[in-house]
Order: sequence, then structure tokens, then C-alpha cells
Amino acid sequence: MKRLITDRSALLGIYLTPTPEESVRVGSLVRDAGGVITFTADDTYLAMGAGRPVLSMAWRGADEDDTIRRLVAREDKVMRSGLLPPYFSGLLPEGALRDLVETEFGTGAFDDFDVLARLGEDLPGAVVARLEAGQAGGPQAAAKREAGKKKTPPPGGVKFSLAGIQLKFSMSATERGVTVPGRDQHGDIILKVPSTKHPSLVEAEFAGLELARAVGVRAAEASLIDILNVHGIPPEFLQGGPHALAVRRFDRTPGRRVHTEDFAQIIGAIGDRKYTMANEETIYNMTRRFTGDWSGELLEGVRRTVVNIMLGNGDAHLKNWSLIHPPGGKPELTPAYDVVPTFLYGDNSMALAFGGTRDAARVTLRRFERAAGLVKVSPDLLAREAKRTVEAVLDVWPDAMKELPLPPEMRDHITARWRDLAIVNEIRPTIVSDLGANRLRP
Repeated sequence: MKRLITDRSALLGIYLTPTPEESVRVGSLVRDAGGVITFTADDTYLAMGAGRPVLSMAWRGADEDDTIRRLVAREDKVMRSGLLPPYFSGLLPEGALRDLVETEFGTGAFDDFDVLARLGEDLPGAVVARLEAGQAGGPQAAAKREAGKKKTPPPGGVKFSLAGIQLKFSMSATERGVTVPGRDQHGDIILKVPSTKHPSLVEAEFAGLELARAVGVRAAEASLIDILNVHGIPPEFLQGGPHALAVRRFDRTPGRRVHTEDFAQIIGAIGDRKYTMANEETIYNMTRRFTGDWSGELLEGVRRTVVNIMLGNGDAHLKNWSLIHPPGGKPELTPAYDVVPTFLYGDNSMALAFGGTRDAARVTLRRFERAAGLVKVSPDLLAREAKRTVEAVLDVWPDAMKELPLPPEMRDHITARWRDLAIVNEIRPTIVSDLGANRLRP
């Protein structure tokens, strides 16, 4: 993607707005004439003390003095060449959705600041970004787009931001299905459209979420919707299959935005660094450090790791782990999302290394014991939960998959995968011979 740099100075006010009545101005994101973008926390926000609403756990210190130091430090709040500081970069869409947004800027100059300004009223979590001074690039007439270069955006344009590579839309649930939100409305559903490149992708993700829930993972609420019940999306986006996947947004409740942030935002990982700046042990350490019920959340993290290994989800990177800040409560892991058996589509390695390997077949209980040592908990704590979850998968999934809309060959590939996993051979070696004899196949 060619990035065009503007020379227009502008200022975005950054707010935490769970409701209009509770809105707090956190600071200013300023772009100077040379394209340098800087975030500065407001004095009034700093003066609120320890009770201030949290923008990011990256800027929450061990005590109030440490928090102030982190909020005013500049090293992670200044970027050049029209790029946003890492936390704010993490609010922007990626992949196909980013391409759709860019069609609306035509051939004029724009940068990440302009994209954030464009989408600032409907960002993930409770963050709102409002243009308060200067100019930001805006939508151009369709005639100014390069003919045939990119797909037509939905009617009314793209007004929201959702992370991830897969094409998705923020939609509203209705009695007739789902539809594009009206003006000044925000969606409560993330709609993932069928893929023309990856057959049965939305069905596979729905199955992944249901299988995860079946073994104790707190998974996002989702359902498959007939594409005939999807309204307001151009037909060209609905050509890949009979269903779309509707995932209930956990950062939206009636009348309220609930603040969330992904682990890439916390750690400062931009772009592909979401695969390289951390490992599974980092996930556990951050979970232990930042969540309220850290022991329960740590075990939840272990269950998710095991599910990803058993399912073949190779895309559980830093942006697919997030914290949610419930009103009046302590941070916790969001419901699991983007739980997809990516190995079915050729992605055979783990997104994040675990115990020094990205090869899921080499993961054993010993690696969970070592991870426990790194996060300073009992070695048995993580290994015991990993063993329990593997056993639950082996007991529950074969029958559960028969009730899910997965093609039979996909079900076979998932169960056949277990023969090569060291953790399965370690916990229940007899099942390997059963798999070889096809006794678990439906």
C-alpha cells in the first residue's frame, strides 16, 4: 500500500465515552505540518488521580506516580511519516476493510491520522476521536477513484473501525436479520461475510467458537445468518457462500460502549509485529499482571491455548487477545474471538511461539509447567488445566462436531490432526491408535 503524507496540521480530541454523560476528554492527538503525530494527555485527565478511567494498561503504573510518568512519557506517543503512535494505530482496520476505507479518500493525500478522523465516532471499545482543529482528509467522489482498482464501498460509506484481516462490517440486529446502522447509530453485531478464497470459512469459525465453548472457554456469542437476511451490504460482498457469521459485540451493550484494548495495543506492536513482539508466555504474564481475578483468567488463557492447538488455530496473535474494562470492575479477558481452524487453509504454525516453538505438534505439558515458572505460579496450576482441557476436547468434540455445520472432510481433518500432537500422545496415547483405525470418524 502506498502511503501518501499530508502537510495539513490538525488536532483530534481523544475521549473515553462509555455514554455521552460519562464522556472524559483524555488528551489530544496532534499532526504537525511535517506529518509528525503526537499524543499528549490532558492536564485535567492527569489530575483525576487513581480513579481516572483507563485508556490503556500500557500507561497504568504500579502506583499513581508511575502512572503519571507513563502518561506523560513521549517515547510511545510520537510517530513520524503520518503513522499513528502504536496504541492508536491499533484502533484502525486492517486488510480488506482498510482497503474499503481507502477507496473513500480517492486519489487525494491521506495518512493514518485521516483514517482515524474518518472513523473516530465508531472505534473499538469506548474510545472516540473527534476532529477539533485543522482539516483531515475525507471521502472523495466515486468518480475520482481509480477505475476498477478496488471494490465499491457499502452505501453511506464505512463509518466504523474493526480490527482484523478478514472482511467484516459493523451491523445492527433486526427482526429481519442484520442491517447497516443508520446515521449516528452504531452496530451491535460484527458481520463476517463468506470468503471466495476460503470455502466454508464462516462455518469453520462458528464451529471453532462453539467447540471452544463446549470445553469451558468463554467465547463470543455468534450465529450463522443466511445471506438473504443481510441487508445494506452490496451483493458482491456476499458471493462466497450461503452464510455470514454474526458475532455479538462485547464492547457494545444497550446504551453503552464498553472499553476494550487488544494486547498488541498494550505492548506497542504495529502490523506484523503482532506475531513477533511476544509469545504465549507473554500473554500469560500480561493476564496475570493486568486482570483482577488473575488466577481464573490465567486458567482461561490456558484453555484458549489448548483449544488453538487442538483446533489448529494458527492465527491467535496479539490482536486476537484483548482485555475488557467492565463498568466499575477489574479488567478481564474479553470473550474469545477469531477462533478459526486455520490449518485447514494451509496455516500450520502457531501465531505466537510457546516454549520456544511455533510447532503445535511439539507442545507438551512440560511447556505449560515452564510457563508457570515464568509467571511465578505453581508449576502444576497451568499443566493441570491444560491436561483437563485436552481430555475434554477428546471426549466432547467428536460428537459435538457432528452437530455443527462443518463439511465431513473438515471434521475428519481436525480429529486426524490429534494423532500428531505430542500433548495428545502424552495424555491419552490410546486415542492415537483409535484415530488410526478411524474409530472416531463420524
